[in-house]
Amino acid sequence: MQFPITASDLTKVYRLARGGRKTAVDCLTLDVRPGEIFGFLGPNGAGKTTTIKMLLGFIRPTSGRAEILGVPVDDPQARAPVGYLPEQPYFHKFMTPVEIISMHAALIGVDRRGRKQDVIDSIEMVGLQELARIPVSKLSKGQVQRVGIAQALLGGPGILILDEPASGLDPLGRRQVRDLLVRQRELGRTVFLSSHLLSEIETVCDRVAVLSRGRLVAVGTPEQIKRGESRMAVTTDRLTSEVTAQVIEIGGQLEDSEGETVIRIDSGHIYQLIELLREAGLPLISVEPDRESLEEAFLRLAA
Repeated sequence: MQFPITASDLTKVYRLARGGRKTAVDCLTLDVRPGEIFGFLGPNGAGKTTTIKMLLGFIRPTSGRAEILGVPVDDPQARAPVGYLPEQPYFHKFMTPVEIISMHAALIGVDRRGRKQDVIDSIEMVGLQELARIPVSKLSKGQVQRVGIAQALLGGPGILILDEPASGLDPLGRRQVRDLLVRQRELGRTVFLSSHLLSEIETVCDRVAVLSRGRLVAVGTPEQIKRGESRMAVTTDRLTSEVTAQVIEIGGQLEDSEGETVIRIDSGHIYQLIELLREAGLPLISVEPDRESLEEAFLRLAA
C-alpha cells in the first residue's frame, strides 16, 4: 500500500547558542492511511508544527526521511497533491477573499477555464459568500481563518494538512469545519489534522497520534488511545479509614462525592475489591468500566 504520508525516523535537532542542541522531533515514524482523518496531538512545543514543516519540505530534517505518496518531501513535486493551512495564515490586508483565492488558484495551476468556478466553490464551502469582496483588514480572526481553509481546499487536493483549522472559530464555525472534514473523507481525501480541540479530534478522527517532547508516545484509534478496558469504577458508601487503607493497598484510587466513594481500580483486582467491600458491609451502588475521555488520555500520555 502506498501511504499518503510516511515518516521514518524523522528527526530535527536545532543548534543553540554556545554549542547547545534542542531536539524538536525525535525519531518519528508513522504512516497516514488513504482516506482517513488522522489527528496529530501534542502540547505546545511537542514538535507538531516542526513535523508539518518537514513534511512540506519547508525545513530539512536532521535525519530520517518523509514521503508524500512515495515522493521524498525534498522534491517539490511532493507538495503538488497537498492543500495546506498553516497555524497562523497571513494574507495581505488590502486584498479581498475572492482576490486571495483567485491568486492562489493561479499559483497552483488551476485550469484557467474552470478557475472562476473553483474559486466560488471554495468560498462557498467555508461560508464566505457575503464577505467575498470585503478587504481582509475588515474581517474577524475567525473569518480570516475561513479564507485560509478555502485556499487549502482549492483544486480538490487529495491530501489536506491542516494546522489548527478551528483556531478563532466560534462553535458554529467549528461545527462547519468538522462537517467539512467529514465531507473530504467521504470524497476519498486524506486529512492530516493538528489541533488542540480534543473533542473535535475525538469526534472526527479515524486514528490519532500523540507527540510528547518530540517523541511519538501513542498512535491508534481514539478508543485504542483511551484507557478503559483494563479499569473499573466501583461506587459505594463512604469508606472508613481502615477500609480506605486496604483499598489503596490493592491499587484503588478514591474519589469522594456527596456521601459516596468512587473507587477506580484495575480490572484484575476487581473481585478482590468487591470481596473487601462485602466483608466491610458496604453496598455496591454501581460497577462499570472506567473509560477515559480523549482529553484524559492526552493529559496522561503527554505529562
